[in-house]
Amino acid sequence: MTKQIDKDLRFVLKHYRHGAFDTRKALQNVKQRTGIHTVRTTTMRYRWIAVAASLLLLVALSTTYIYNKETLLAAGDVTQTFLLPDQTHVTLSPHSTLAYKNRVPRQVTLHGDGYFEVTRDEQHPFAVTNEISQVRVLGTKFMVSTRNDSPAITTEVYVTEGKVGFSAKDDHAQQLVLTRGMKARLTANDDMPRLITAGSINQTAWATGIFHFDNTPLESVLRDLSEYYSVQLYCDNMSKRLSGDFHADPSSTNLQEIIHVIEQTLDVTIQIK
Repeated sequence: MTKQIDKDLRFVLKHYRHGAFDTRKALQNVKQRTGIHTVRTTTMRYRWIAVAASLLLLVALSTTYIYNKETLLAAGDVTQTFLLPDQTHVTLSPHSTLAYKNRVPRQVTLHGDGYFEVTRDEQHPFAVTNEISQVRVLGTKFMVSTRNDSPAITTEVYVTEGKVGFSAKDDHAQQLVLTRGMKARLTANDDMPRLITAGSINQTAWATGIFHFDNTPLESVLRDLSEYYSVQLYCDNMSKRLSGDFHADPSSTNLQEIIHVIEQTLDVTIQIK
């Protein structure tokens, strides 16, 4: 191939006459006869296009995978608190789980019990769904509890701060608005939730770690402690009232410490039955 090119070039130089022989056209004819350069350039171009297309496809697939990937948060044998991408705090009771897709971190699915302290974002409402219900908020604090051990699945929502919308798991379902201190229950196949007795704020003690009493009748105090520690507390003088906060810890030692403080403060004797 190289010998042929040299021969053609010598021919061009030998017969060149100014104004009579177009060297550029002659050299172009040489390139066309040999096929050199043109074929090589085209081949390399196709190779680079193929490589670029492959890289673009890889990036697209990786981005799609990350975008649609689901994150699962699970509490083990103890209560655990997690921080979501939008800075919302969620506390899960033992063996409860929460899942969300990376592209919509403010739309979560809850299985079990969760206490939420939602970061406010009026442009992106926060939504909690489970098997039968959904809760929508902009920013507030509330608890969602699900029970599967009854004849039908039930979900309860209790609000400790702000306002939430509670409804069946249907975009067209009628919504019940709950504000601070309100509680509602939804049973599977119900059209909408119904209000129930709210009860004490200490029903969230498992998540907040605090018992709060504000001039609370002693009878109510002992009832809250009894429910939390799964015992029966009794006092022969229920006329007293209590104000104060106590650390909520499931250990029996912590219960004994709380009882001791109450007895010393109110000058009463409390029995465990």
